[in-house]
Amino acid sequence: MTTSMPVTTAGQPVRASGGGLPGAVASEWIKLWSVRSTWWCLLGGAGLMLLTTPIIGATMANNKKEGTTVPVGDVAVATVYVAQFALIALAMLMITAEYASGSIRTTLQSVPMRGRLLAAKTAVAAAVSLLAGIVFGLIGVGVSSLSLGDKAGTAGGEALGSALRIGVYLALVAVLTVAVAVAVRSAAGTLTIVFVGLTVLPVVLQASDIDPLVALAERMPNSAGTVFMNADTTPYGPGMGLLLLVLWALGTLAVGFYALRKRDA
Repeated sequence: MTTSMPVTTAGQPVRASGGGLPGAVASEWIKLWSVRSTWWCLLGGAGLMLLTTPIIGATMANNKKEGTTVPVGDVAVATVYVAQFALIALAMLMITAEYASGSIRTTLQSVPMRGRLLAAKTAVAAAVSLLAGIVFGLIGVGVSSLSLGDKAGTAGGEALGSALRIGVYLALVAVLTVAVAVAVRSAAGTLTIVFVGLTVLPVVLQASDIDPLVALAERMPNSAGTVFMNADTTPYGPGMGLLLLVLWALGTLAVGFYALRKRDA
């Protein structure tokens, strides 16, 4: 990502301090939509939902007893664990692309208050991921309804609720990703940490059969997201699942903010 900003007659960049947080958010919003990677990530996520929803839906239907239906919301939730990496890439690139190109120096000159800068990037990543996640959820619900036919459980309110919860989950995952990217600065490092944290580590902890580790696995972001999006009641309710997701996102964001303040661009 590259940015441009006005300069004084002495050649020094003008700080965009007068706009405050709204100005910083507007700047990040413009930068996000001015690069092709944003569109590719969103199209890629939608494409993954379209392609993988029928496969996952058919698998879930085959595992059901004869005469039972598959809730289309459950199919959408199961599919989003594949599509989420498109939005993870989008949120990651908001940080790592600027460090890779060196344009982060211009960004920090424009918004010298690092807390404000991080808040702006986080707000934009969360907002875009929330809206995209709802669209992804609706795609999953619609495609699974069509592909499963008479095996689809299509309670309208429940399906819409699943799509909304998917959007919230992906928004919080985007916040977590931005925080990791700020701390790590590397695209490869960020993607590795987020991938391991969301998919690998919970499985390893769960497979250990050691009660404290299993309990930790059940409270990892991926597990909490599953409980929240499916509105499950075990091992805790969806409200607790949402709270755990928020705590993971805010805790990681605090670490990212600390790293951003302590290190030079």
